Amino acid sequence: MLRILGAGFILAGCTGIGLFYKQRFHEALWHLRYMEQVLERFISEIRYDKATLPECCKRIGERTKQPYGDALVKIYEAMLSDEGDFSKNWKSIMGEAVAGLPLAVEEKRPFLEFADSNNMTDNLMQIKVLEQYRDMLDIHIKNREADLEKQGRMASGLGIMAGLLLTVILL
Repeated sequence: MLRILGAGFILAGCTGIGLFYKQRFHEALWHLRYMEQVLERFISEIRYDKATLPECCKRIGERTKQPYGDALVKIYEAMLSDEGDFSKNWKSIMGEAVAGLPLAVEEKRPFLEFADSNNMTDNLMQIKVLEQYRDMLDIHIKNREADLEKQGRMASGLGIMAGLLLTVILL
């Protein structure tokens, strides 16, 4: 009786691990889409309100979900206290905020590196740079969407199969 109960727990645990990884794939896609929305908000703030990048951080940070909202407000506060330039603050503060996300380094790169562009001197150039990096994020989103179903099925399937294999070995 205890063996069957133990086998059920092993199977349930391995299935849960597979479903956890499937959920992480969906979470990664959500974060990529949200990063794209943040860049889109920057574009709107600059285009229509003629806001500077630090002002954009404050306005967007107040109505943005975590971890992005707090990081944007911190960037604004760092710019008020003259702690370095926007690029340096963006990379360090936002880099910390997105460090624990389930994204590959290449997927985070367009979001973190847009501030490094040297030609962000006026509003028009800022908008063009932001659009360019938003489009790079869009490519990563499309790649992630194309692989999401296969990866999710594989993760849950491997979890179930691992549970079955362990159950058979232990019984």
